[in-house]
Amino acid sequence: MKKTLIHTIAIIALLFTGTGCKKFLNLDPLSNLSGNNFWQTEADVDNYTNGLFELYRAATFRSNMKAGGGTDEFPFFAFSGDMRFAPIYEPSNSGWNRTYVQFLRTNNLNPIVRGNYNWGGNNWSSIFTTSRFMNWDRLFKVVAGANILVAEVDDVPGLTPEKKAKYKAEGVFMRNMAYFTMVRIFGDVPYYTNAYNATALPRTPMVEVLKKCVEDMAAYEKDLPWTYDDAARRAVRGMRGGALALLMHMKMWLASFDGANAFNHYNDAIAYGEELLKENKGAYELIPYVNRGFRTVFRGRSKEGLFEMPQNSNYGESFGWSFYSDHITRYRVNATETRNTYLYYAQTYLDEIYPPGQPDIRRSEWYVDIYSTTGRFWLTKYSNIFQTENNSSYVDDSQIVFRLGESYLLLAEAYANVDRNTEAVAALNAIRDRAGATPYSGQSGDELKKAIWYERCKELIGEGHFSYDMIRTKNVLDPKLSFGNSISVEDYKNGAWTWPLSNAVRANNPTITLNNYWN
Repeated sequence: MKKTLIHTIAIIALLFTGTGCKKFLNLDPLSNLSGNNFWQTEADVDNYTNGLFELYRAATFRSNMKAGGGTDEFPFFAFSGDMRFAPIYEPSNSGWNRTYVQFLRTNNLNPIVRGNYNWGGNNWSSIFTTSRFMNWDRLFKVVAGANILVAEVDDVPGLTPEKKAKYKAEGVFMRNMAYFTMVRIFGDVPYYTNAYNATALPRTPMVEVLKKCVEDMAAYEKDLPWTYDDAARRAVRGMRGGALALLMHMKMWLASFDGANAFNHYNDAIAYGEELLKENKGAYELIPYVNRGFRTVFRGRSKEGLFEMPQNSNYGESFGWSFYSDHITRYRVNATETRNTYLYYAQTYLDEIYPPGQPDIRRSEWYVDIYSTTGRFWLTKYSNIFQTENNSSYVDDSQIVFRLGESYLLLAEAYANVDRNTEAVAALNAIRDRAGATPYSGQSGDELKKAIWYERCKELIGEGHFSYDMIRTKNVLDPKLSFGNSISVEDYKNGAWTWPLSNAVRANNPTITLNNYWN
């Protein structure tokens, strides 16, 4: 018992170092949560669970959300999900020498993760901690914390069986979110679910990890609530819709990398998607985009949200330079001027996904100066901006991870891959109709799959899906469907889709092998 308590206190210290996600995430002092006082009440369990979700945010953003811009920046979602392989370019008159934009587009990751070049007169590694892309330690801290929650909650006195099951399910959700995040970056990773693990483990094959994660999450997803009465918890704590979206994604990833069983994986993804859409009892809905209703979605905690990470400037929090919006938002610098943006999308790409002359709210209302190559391009999707008294600009949007609109498109893709074309078109058109776009009426097969891919490009821009979709669908192998940023089949098989893995992960575990493509 003493050893267990010592390990628990260590994890508590880990979880409760940092800032709260929202006011409801503010945590009691460590002294009140340790010793004989801990794991004694529901409040203890709830605070620990809040800290677990915060730990995931710290693993994928800045460790200190109250630090000034340029401190401990880690643009995980922006770099790994939105910018890699994307048809993006630095404005011709930037003067910043943001060559990382080119590096990400062309999959030249070593200069980024090793921080061995100058950017805008500054050493890259002095601002961005992108070396974290080569390390999985922070995400394994999420796994460790989740494993402890699952192991300890049954012994907490006074909790009903339903509440114990709910907290365990939240721990399982965060455990599998961490594993899913890691396999999409590194491929094979060590896998364990026992609390207080002290055994050095080798890397487990990615497909095996994902199958274990699916089995794990599927056993607990029904113990999660569809939503919360407290809107402050909606989408930022574990919900059944978030778990189902995660299950869909893991199954779609398996369909790509476990090709012999792809048909079964697609059908399983469909089953999870249909459960999400048909059984949620009104907990979720597609928020109308007319009258700029989309602002509600990206501010966060809407009825469309399934899982997201918040920032709240009222409590001094900011994603800083790590948020994708930092690259594509014209922030105000004084009462009359706005700052130039740091990248733009190729016109050929924009005209491909938005055919000129065709109606689409996302084309007409999400962009300002859409074809500008001189810093005036502005993607306003993540521009729920407010001003301070000195005219400084802040964005207070959430980082969306999963939302209902994305799940419709993932379900459409799964339908299309098992030739359930009528249902695929219906799911696709649910999203197109909301955007005021012309309903799809084309052919099935590859033409339909291409339409769904283009729809994901339009609907999910800036939400951290593009690069992973390129890998999962293998569109990254097609010069046309990758918009000119393809890699070869041989490089793909050799691991060019992964990120480099640091030799530091072998410090306490020499059995670990690295991602040799990058070494």
